Amino acid sequence: MKWIAVMLAALLASANVSAELLEGSVFQPNGENLIIQTPPNWRMAYMNGDPGSDYVVEFLPPNEAHDSWREGYMSVQRRTLPGSALMDGIRARQLTLSSVAVGEVLQNVQRNCAGKFMQMRQKDTLTGSAPTSISGGFCDRYGAAAPYGEGSVFAVVEGKKSLFVVQFGWRPATQDENKQFGYRISPERLQVYLDLLNRAVLCGADDEPACPK
Repeated sequence: MKWIAVMLAALLASANVSAELLEGSVFQPNGENLIIQTPPNWRMAYMNGDPGSDYVVEFLPPNEAHDSWREGYMSVQRRTLPGSALMDGIRARQLTLSSVAVGEVLQNVQRNCAGKFMQMRQKDTLTGSAPTSISGGFCDRYGAAAPYGEGSVFAVVEGKKSLFVVQFGWRPATQDENKQFGYRISPERLQVYLDLLNRAVLCGADDEPACPK
């Protein structure tokens, strides 16, 4: 498995990054970051954004294409924290930004699901001392790109300087693939994704470890 920050540094030092395999632009983010491992042998497929602000980076298994993946998908987004007024309102309701954000993501997924959406139970936890919320689910009809449905599990981590959103996705390749499982993914595969989320570490802000270079 590869650490994302270490992999970015290796790509930047290499002159052999293929434009056919990687879309967007590669850069080394600075400031606060989320260190999380990718599944074994997955490659970076897309990156874009601002090294000092919001960005997104996506990973795919070998031989999968960015616009037609099936086996799996991973994305990490860094987003700017909302203003103090909104944060104060969330805290006044005794909520966390991560739990509110997960709720909004789930509502958006349900709106975009043309069929039935089966939601996972939401888990509120911590990444170090950072509020973190994890959830996901499966939509059984998600358009031409996923004719047999699409599932995902994702986490929102509220850092000290930024908000991080990590998503793992899967799409059954046939109508019957993994149909015996509620979210159309084997429990073992789902646990791999959950373990990666649970092992994530924040770095680069006050009282956080330095990020790998």
